[in-house]
Amino acid sequence: MTVSPSAPPVRIVTPRGRLIGLAVFCALVAAMGVVVYAVSPTTPLNIIVGAAAVGVCGVGGGFSLVGQFRRSTLLVADDDGVRIEGRVMVPWSAIDRFGAAGSALGIRLRSYQALTDAAPKVYADDQLRATRAASGWDLTWEERLLDRPAKDAAAALRTRRP
Repeated sequence: MTVSPSAPPVRIVTPRGRLIGLAVFCALVAAMGVVVYAVSPTTPLNIIVGAAAVGVCGVGGGFSLVGQFRRSTLLVADDDGVRIEGRVMVPWSAIDRFGAAGSALGIRLRSYQALTDAAPKVYADDQLRATRAASGWDLTWEERLLDRPAKDAAAALRTRRP
């Protein structure tokens, strides 16, 4: 008997183009901070403004961008289930269906327990019920956060389901 290899995981990520734009902006502001300081390194206002620009946009922006880039994967669907934002694994048995609600990707769960047990500080029964009442889905992601249209993302997830 031959075991067929499993299908590759489906990854849905946040478009990274905005992060590149933000990186360029932070680099420009940090460079301007260096220039402001270099113009008059003895003036207290220039020291404060230059240090603030380099600290906030250069150092802080750099750490923020690295963190956002690492967390840009929203969903990964594999043989075990769907991993949400790299933290919470929801098994296939707990997922009812995927779909598009207007311009959002939605996941409807059979039971909230798998999700709330895996991340009790992130997801609560009341929150999931309220989301379902408002949109018809338990979990939703706006299309602007997805690397593809919501309908295509839902179709890819349905296709990947074992």
